[in-house]
Parts: sequence; C-alpha cells; structure tokens
Amino acid sequence: VATSLICCRSILLRAKNFSSPSEEPCYGMVGEKSRLPYNYAYCDELLRQAITQMVKQRTSEMGNTALAAPARKLLKSMTNHWAGLTVFVDHPEVPMDNNQAERALRTPVVGRKNFYGSGSQWSGQFAATMFSLLMTITLWSINSRTWLSAYLHACAANGNCPPSDLSPFLPWRMDHQQLTAMRSILVHPDQPASTHDDTS
Repeated sequence: VATSLICCRSILLRAKNFSSPSEEPCYGMVGEKSRLPYNYAYCDELLRQAITQMVKQRTSEMGNTALAAPARKLLKSMTNHWAGLTVFVDHPEVPMDNNQAERALRTPVVGRKNFYGSGSQWSGQFAATMFSLLMTITLWSINSRTWLSAYLHACAANGNCPPSDLSPFLPWRMDHQQLTAMRSILVHPDQPASTHDDTS
C-alpha cells in the first residue's frame, strides 16, 4: 500500500516537470481545486496512464509463482484497497495520503501524555468528540474560542440545552458574513481589541 502511494507521488512530481504538447509545464498542486494548473488535463492524463501501468504491473507480478509471500501479501492488500487508494484520481481535492489527518492527531496524543489520559470512559468519549469537533473548526479556519463561545451562549439562551437548529454553527452552512465573524478573534467588552492571534 505504501509502495503504491510512493509511486503515485513520484508520478505526480514527474508530471509537474514534464512539458505538455504546448511546451507548458504542469504547474500547481493537483490535489487542490483552487490551484489547479491551467493545463491540468495534460497532467491528469499522465497520472491516469501511470495508474493503468501500475495495475498491469501488479497483475503481472501476482502471476509470478516464485513471488515471495510478503510481496504477494502486499499486492493482495493493494488490490483489495485499490479503490480507496486511487480516490484522488477522480477527486483531485482529496489528498493521496492521510498525512494531514495523522498530523492532526499529534495534539491529542501529546495532550494525552501530559494529562495522563481520561479518568473514565465518558470523559474519554467526550475528549474524543471535542478533539474531532475543534479540528473540524480549525480546518475551516474558524477561531475555536469565538465559535465555542457563540455555541455555549446559544445553549444558555435555550435553557441550558443545545439549540434545536444547529445550522448556524455548521461551517458548511454559514454564509460569507457568518464565516468572517466566526474567524475573527473574540474580544471581551472590557478589553481593547488586539491585533495578535488568539492562541488559546
């Protein structure tokens, strides 16, 4: 599995350096829609050709009766997970690896070492929920303190119960004005506004 991803990454890196028929290099990051290169179709064709070649090579090696057991096991795993491994081909907005998700786990893991985990099952589940929630907020570049304060105020106004309509707190349901407000730094009425980032 890891080998296939490394090969795909190598193909993408080479595609960026190749020249298209119009001698225009494939600039930009293929995995980000907002930065797709103007000759993306050419790079996409190169990638699909490489993927097809990898499938042929995998099939050929699987037919080798002298193939070592560890290598055969790897190729079987690659075959079973191929659809998931190649999602990024048809959906360039999806990263080809989960490095970002693994980096996101670093904060909870370091925190767990610092506060020695959770003292009960419910608190562990609550911590996992909050870590997931706050990471979603972070991915949308929303200030976590601003968002959490707005949500808790809404709960207090609803008799200390969650509001019946959660859409105002879902980033993908917010309009531009709401997102701008949620991305701003929360300032206490008695404190002057600060130009520094909120690091809490």
